[in-house]
Amino acid sequence: HTRTAAASTSRAADVLGTSKAHLLPAVHRGDIAPAFRTPGRHLRFTLDELEAIRRRLTSPAGRLP
Repeated sequence: HTRTAAASTSRAADVLGTSKAHLLPAVHRGDIAPAFRTPGRHLRFTLDELEAIRRRLTSPAGRLP
């Protein structure tokens, strides 16, 4: 069983072209869901999911508030 590489919040923000300051409220609102949390409660995102989110956010109807 191989585990998919997971991105940190900083890396996720970079992939999405935003900052952690914009990403974290979107997670708390439920607009973006992390793949999982580490035992230390850090958010982790899969790169595949981030690419899907990025495509959704770049569509005219998908921009975050």
